[in-house]
Amino acid sequence: MKKTVLTESDYNEFYKTVLYGKIKDPLFVAVPVAYRDMCRTIHGFSKNPDHDKIFATCEEVIYDEIERLLKWKEINNQEKFDKWHEFTCKRLITFSTDILSYGQAQKWINMTLKYLSMFDHKQTERLYEYFHVPIDNYIIKATNYKFSTAWSRIDSYKEYIDFQKWFRNTYEGIPLDIEFKMWISEK
Repeated sequence: MKKTVLTESDYNEFYKTVLYGKIKDPLFVAVPVAYRDMCRTIHGFSKNPDHDKIFATCEEVIYDEIERLLKWKEINNQEKFDKWHEFTCKRLITFSTDILSYGQAQKWINMTLKYLSMFDHKQTERLYEYFHVPIDNYIIKATNYKFSTAWSRIDSYKEYIDFQKWFRNTYEGIPLDIEFKMWISEK
């Protein structure tokens, strides 16, 4: 019996190519894919006359901030990453002309980082342990955590970051690794 020479990595590369095409720039693919995970929670945005301009500006904010994050050697602990994250959420909300809430901004940013990690882990490896858990209904159900509102309506960075701190203190290991398994289990 002959055995295949294909590896798990080969299969994963095939699967990513089928879903997303040949990925030349992982960040370029991760940002719009992450947006699709969050956009269903934005009510009325598609009818906004400035939709395309606002969306393009927000995409640019995420691209710029994540590229800056990946180059910054100064971000070398959780506190510094958390400050970068808060700044990026605020910036995204501002450039969305307050269309996005913190819940939506975190989802777009966190899912972009999660996808980027999946597409090209070497690019994110140095910072991966600091990445935040993307909050959605599956994670809320898995953790039984109580927010004051639906995750997509979280409008306070304090409420958002309190969850991230609680998650890090409650579960042992790298938060995004734990979230990955929780999400699959709940799905």
